[in-house]
Amino acid sequence: MMIAVAGCFYPPQGKPPDESRTHLLLHSPYYKVWDAVHEVIMRNEYRIITENPDDGSIEAQAAGSFTLSDADCGKLRAAGSKYNAEPDPNATALYDFQIKPRGTEMATIDVQATYTAPLHVPLHPMRGEQCVSRGTQESRLLKEIERQALNPHSLSVQPIPVPLPARKTVQ
Repeated sequence: MMIAVAGCFYPPQGKPPDESRTHLLLHSPYYKVWDAVHEVIMRNEYRIITENPDDGSIEAQAAGSFTLSDADCGKLRAAGSKYNAEPDPNATALYDFQIKPRGTEMATIDVQATYTAPLHVPLHPMRGEQCVSRGTQESRLLKEIERQALNPHSLSVQPIPVPLPARKTVQ
């Protein structure tokens, strides 16, 4: 009887998302892609944890939690029924961006999401569980980065104005 009431946890069964959802080749120079990634991170109000432009890496943390459409956190069983483990409000989503130049006019971007959620299994101590990404957020972020990098009005492609000479020096 106690076993039926006590909770059981079944870890996520999903596979990591396909490369098509986490990888992008852009026909844009590295510096524009780097700036586009930064712009998208700021627009989404993520907090940059680490970045290294020489290595092409940026790690950012999303504000707030994530949803079941973003990641599979496994299943719980309590009182005979199985249900999806919902991410806790204290769950975290980290995004690891890797930007690599491919010649002078192209760059690749890889983004990997790491979702971690505190798990509450009935009659067991709370523990952290690594959830499996569904690729939803990675795909969305790559689309935003692509739009930003190819936008002719983005800050990184605006020409830098040349200072005008002082009035008395022009003849």
